[in-house]
Amino acid sequence: MSSPVTHPEIDRLRLRCADLRLRLRETVEEWHHLVVEERPRLTSHYDRLFGDLERERQRLALKGAELFRRVELLTIKAARGETITPEIVELVNMVVDKEYARLRQRLREAFDMDASQRDQAARDRQNTVADNELTTMYRTLAKRLHPDTVGESEELLAAWHRVQQAYRDRDGGRLRTLLTVLGADEQPDQTTGQWDVERWQREERELSARLRMEQRKLSVVKAEEPFSIAADLEQEQWQQRHRADLEADIRSKQTEIEEHQRRYAELTGGAVPPGTVTDPNRDADFDQEFMENTYFAGR
Repeated sequence: MSSPVTHPEIDRLRLRCADLRLRLRETVEEWHHLVVEERPRLTSHYDRLFGDLERERQRLALKGAELFRRVELLTIKAARGETITPEIVELVNMVVDKEYARLRQRLREAFDMDASQRDQAARDRQNTVADNELTTMYRTLAKRLHPDTVGESEELLAAWHRVQQAYRDRDGGRLRTLLTVLGADEQPDQTTGQWDVERWQREERELSARLRMEQRKLSVVKAEEPFSIAADLEQEQWQQRHRADLEADIRSKQTEIEEHQRRYAELTGGAVPPGTVTDPNRDADFDQEFMENTYFAGR
């Protein structure tokens, strides 16, 4: 009995899909390498070179932005002919405190939380994966990677431990990455062997769309700091220029803050803006935690 004849288009589509899956895995793996390995390395290198100036610049930027907003609201009230009473000043400061509450919360993570709490807070902001999706992804990976099934090679055991950690952390993004990198979300041959031309065409469209999405993600990451300045970080001339730029920016922000403080005092009859007197112990904590938790980490 002769074997059924395969539609000639199916062979082409099968090869095309195999190529798309390979490119998809390579793209996701590169993204994962950049985010998980290269970003911490580059951030640490940047911190060694410019951490002191960067922390000071960011601290002054926050202080200046809040103070500018206080002055702006008080100026609007004065322009309307309102008398700037202590009650008005208190109300304006309450409004600004509320506006900046979210940013303060993110900075509080750098001050008060331990590493695991900060990581969890970041995932809570970004991860909207439902429980059933997490469970499905975990089970798919477990079937592919469980040591009882695939043995105990060093590479597979490392991948298995990453899966366990991602599931414990409810990190849906990491599980999706592992699914793609390990090819655990691919259909088995016994399933694809039953596909007709239309099903293969749909698979090609879906893989092409996923590849375009992952390539866009990779391009965005490469265009962001610290990756966009990775080569410059090794150049002494660039380091000198960048340090000079940071120092100039700090001086500029200090001048702006002094002007805002003067204007605030004029509007309020000599009152001191909230946050003008800082806690030196708090600043020390900020210096220690800022770079790894707020700057390139995107928190």
